[in-house]
Amino acid sequence: MLVTTDHLNLDYTFQGLSVADIEAYAKQRLPETFNAAREQLLSGDYANPSEGRNVTHVLNRSRHSVTAARGGRNRFCEVVRSLRSGKWLGATGKPITDVVNIGVGGSDLGPMMGSFALREFADDNVSHDLQVHFVSSMDGGQLYAVLPIVDPETTLFIIASKSFGTIDTLANVDTVKRWISPQLSESQWLARHVIGVSSNNQAMSQFGIPAGQQLSFADSVGGRFSLWSAIGLPIALTVGANQFSKMLAGAHAMDQHFATAPLTENIPLLLALIGVYNREQRGLNNVAVLPYDGRLRYLPSYLQQLDMESNGKQCDRDGIPIDYPTGPIIWGGFGPNGQHAFFQHLHQGYDAFTADFIAVLHRQAPGFTPAVQEGLAEQQRLAVANCLAHRRLLWFGNGDTYPGQSPTNLLYVDELTPESFGALIAAYEHKVFTQGVIWNINSFDQPGVELGKQIAKEVLAVLDGHSDEHFDESTDNIIKRM
Repeated sequence: MLVTTDHLNLDYTFQGLSVADIEAYAKQRLPETFNAAREQLLSGDYANPSEGRNVTHVLNRSRHSVTAARGGRNRFCEVVRSLRSGKWLGATGKPITDVVNIGVGGSDLGPMMGSFALREFADDNVSHDLQVHFVSSMDGGQLYAVLPIVDPETTLFIIASKSFGTIDTLANVDTVKRWISPQLSESQWLARHVIGVSSNNQAMSQFGIPAGQQLSFADSVGGRFSLWSAIGLPIALTVGANQFSKMLAGAHAMDQHFATAPLTENIPLLLALIGVYNREQRGLNNVAVLPYDGRLRYLPSYLQQLDMESNGKQCDRDGIPIDYPTGPIIWGGFGPNGQHAFFQHLHQGYDAFTADFIAVLHRQAPGFTPAVQEGLAEQQRLAVANCLAHRRLLWFGNGDTYPGQSPTNLLYVDELTPESFGALIAAYEHKVFTQGVIWNINSFDQPGVELGKQIAKEVLAVLDGHSDEHFDESTDNIIKRM
């Protein structure tokens, strides 16, 4: 069972479902409103009812542009060119050599994944060496690793936050302000060493970021769907604006495929329907994401947020509790390393699962000698051979000790390029959307962590000595110890 497009291919042979099976299941589970909902998504008219706005992330790539409330694509490209050429100078006149992206969730996972996956495709007409780093954790652990290897005079910080009020991000920023103070004043730092990326221009201005260093995007773009917007700045800084546009073009091609391909040749639709079938008919509550290319090692974490934050819901679009399962648990890891870690459980453990294998068939490996290129090509073949072998064994098994019958998909590209990468990510976005429509849930809000954030503020107030509130015995004991 193979479906091909210009940039992405799907083989679902080892799902054990025929074309007729899928067609029959689609008639049963795809609502009559699906086609209209799909058209609304692709035109930017699909409603996010709980947040009172439409869903517009697809428009960022349908126009091959970086949607921004102020400045738009021109400013985005100017910032990229200035930093990548070495023309952007810090407050003391030195070129910027390092960029640190401070964000969390969608403001970190997508940009980090894309930057790592595509860095070998960087435009080679720029001689300036620009290093891009990522900081997200509220505990400061990543800052602890990054700050010793960068220089305040040559480092620029991207403060990436849709609301520009995320406490995790601002905690990291506060520590950075203390770090730069021996060498730069806060006004110098803001003037030459900070770029804000947000949908909240007012908050960026109040923070002190100059208008020319603010890149904004529409508040109708969800954080986990935002790497196509100005949030994708670290990707563009890594590979260049031209290669970033190619990534958008690949995603747009998948949008068109999703819009026009018939059911049995439509990769996002097939992924969605197979996923719902596995969840509902086979009772499989988890999906292992197994990329067999090191450049995609951050894909499982990215898809974990994309899927679980979107469809991990117990209420329908109207806020009414539901009594049926929705989004599964998404987990996984880099396939070749997983073979030496959790694959033992996959092959011979007692827990049922489904998996998505992701493979890249060829790799050009530019920049190396022919001998090294051939060595890398051999390694790519080794990775693909292992991918195909484990996928096969999971389905067919081998006697009593390898039971098999674990259903899997294989998504593969001939080569990993900005276009094929964009198509892959867009296909998963549309899968998540389609499943949300089937389950009648809102895939574009995330109220589940808000109460936890509120309780955290209450606990912090006690830790800081601003409150004497009591919680439970266990929590109170830890607070007392601190």
